[in-house]
Amino acid sequence: MSFHSFIEKHWVKRSILSYLFLPFAFLFSLVLRCRRKLYDWKLFRSYRAHTFVISVGNLTIGGNGKTPFTILLARKLMEEGLHVAVSHRGYKGAYENTVQLISDETQLYQCAQEAGDEALLIAQNLKGIPVVVGKNRKKVLKYLEENQHIDVVILDDSFQHLKVHHDFDFLLFNGKNPIGNGFLTPAGMLREPEGMMKYADSFVLNDIKGECSVPQIFKKYSTPLLSTSYRIAHFIHYTDLKKNSFSFFVGKKIFLISGIGNPASFENSIKEFEINFVHHYQFSDHHEFSKDEIASILRNASNQKIDVIITTEKDFVKLKKLDFDLEKFYFAKLEVTINEMDTFNGIINKLKKEIGT
Repeated sequence: MSFHSFIEKHWVKRSILSYLFLPFAFLFSLVLRCRRKLYDWKLFRSYRAHTFVISVGNLTIGGNGKTPFTILLARKLMEEGLHVAVSHRGYKGAYENTVQLISDETQLYQCAQEAGDEALLIAQNLKGIPVVVGKNRKKVLKYLEENQHIDVVILDDSFQHLKVHHDFDFLLFNGKNPIGNGFLTPAGMLREPEGMMKYADSFVLNDIKGECSVPQIFKKYSTPLLSTSYRIAHFIHYTDLKKNSFSFFVGKKIFLISGIGNPASFENSIKEFEINFVHHYQFSDHHEFSKDEIASILRNASNQKIDVIITTEKDFVKLKKLDFDLEKFYFAKLEVTINEMDTFNGIINKLKKEIGT
């Protein structure tokens, strides 16, 4: 059973296995609640940076769209005249246990290639914005304060990182399954108890298709609610990086490859343009592709006379490092839009006032 099948069977729905794990989830919940309270009571102290800190985080395990929202938010703040930096853990990258600047206002450094897929993707999409990797956010903030002129730092994936103070918390959810079966891990997909939602300043429901009916769980709170829509803007060829329209792929025999947290969203984005595919090779989030894996897929593609192989932009940054024939490969360039622009602009204006610009 794949990890995605496991999530669907035991974490999105309630099964015998999820109920068996409930005692462990209960104990974990007690630990997490006590941890939050110790920070609330100032018995554990958070580092308060001299610059304004925004957290983009999530309450559940799996793909919640933090990276595209971080990119969208950083661009918006920069357009408003703010000096922005992004802090990313650099998960599975070479600099996760250090503090490393991988891009600044003028360039993307060569070391960014080893910084991890999401960190590299953010840096490539945020020209003119410094991006720093390292899981120790306190050290990252101190580094930025000492070396960069910054008004605001966005911490990607930091809702549970309480060692540093957050001035504003965006809490992101998958639009299809916001909290799964409602149980804490290992019985469900929640990373923290549902009650921790009260610490968020804004909720974001990601990848909404059509009309958005607000799930009941969000109606308990007066917290501003945003939703986003994803669509593929165009496809980019791996070799020459030229843009290709949707019509090129209609009628082609296609494989999909992805190593992301929400592969169903990728499939739905492809199907939206009536592009059919023969098979989707799904790997776990942050999967490090090997030459043997890609060689096997290419052999299957040859045997089945596949015309095109489509991946995500996140997977592109990893796959392009491997030495193989790229001629059949394209990646889907996503476009993310906020559905409640008036609410979003109101939040941005509030942030600008708090930052003091």
